[in-house]
Amino acid sequence: MLFTGKGFAQTTTTVQPVTVQAPTSAPGVPVITRPTEPLDIPEIDNYGTSCFAVYDQTNMLQTQLNAIEQKVLVNKLSENDVDNIEKQLTDFNTQLISSRTIALGLLTSGAAMNGVVYDKLKDKPLKIPGALIRVKNATKAVKVSLQTIHTMMTVTMVNIDHKLNIPVKTDTTGNHAIAGVANTGKTNKTVIKITGVSSLDVFNSLATKLAAISTVKSSEKEFNSAGTSVIKVVHYGSTDDLLAAMLANCSDTISSKNVTGSEKGKITLLFTAQ
Repeated sequence: MLFTGKGFAQTTTTVQPVTVQAPTSAPGVPVITRPTEPLDIPEIDNYGTSCFAVYDQTNMLQTQLNAIEQKVLVNKLSENDVDNIEKQLTDFNTQLISSRTIALGLLTSGAAMNGVVYDKLKDKPLKIPGALIRVKNATKAVKVSLQTIHTMMTVTMVNIDHKLNIPVKTDTTGNHAIAGVANTGKTNKTVIKITGVSSLDVFNSLATKLAAISTVKSSEKEFNSAGTSVIKVVHYGSTDDLLAAMLANCSDTISSKNVTGSEKGKITLLFTAQ
């Protein structure tokens, strides 16, 4: 902006920060200010870069998942469409679990960032308030991301599954079985690794419900209150089929937020509280 007057001229420049709207249209959504320039403190700059990388990744996944939900809602899908969407949902679940793990790690490391600010800027006290705000906004971005990830995994993906009518069906006994999985033919083995369950009662409850799933032929359990417990399962259908049946039949014990890994022959569960 240029001010002119008799006998003098003064030029002032105002730099406007870049703002990013959080990924939801609900009232009261926080506006997160993204820094436009590095602070030249590697720990803080790297923390901010990592936080907003998770934030951007989460927003992208939410946009893509919402598009799939709309497709399922308004279109009549062929069998091939359903198969493709199932594969996409499996990939989404893997990416969301990965993003959530990274975000939780950033929150843990973020607790030390304020101390880094005070330490690195002790000779430049006037810069401390702005640096603290920078850390606060980066942390806010991660927290918003975690909320969005939780919504996608527990609401959006579940809604898509229900609209496709593919995850479970209920028989007259109340036992949930994966659609299309027959209790005949070749069996598969899956090792379920469980971390964070120190109660034998909780572990046995989960193992009992798991053994009652109609597609499970047999199971062998190994409990360790101080580390990772294991349940080895022989079952019909794929590991993904088994996991879907577990989420349906053991819903009072586990949910998708406990699933930290799933691949052929292996499922990993993490419990932070019992």
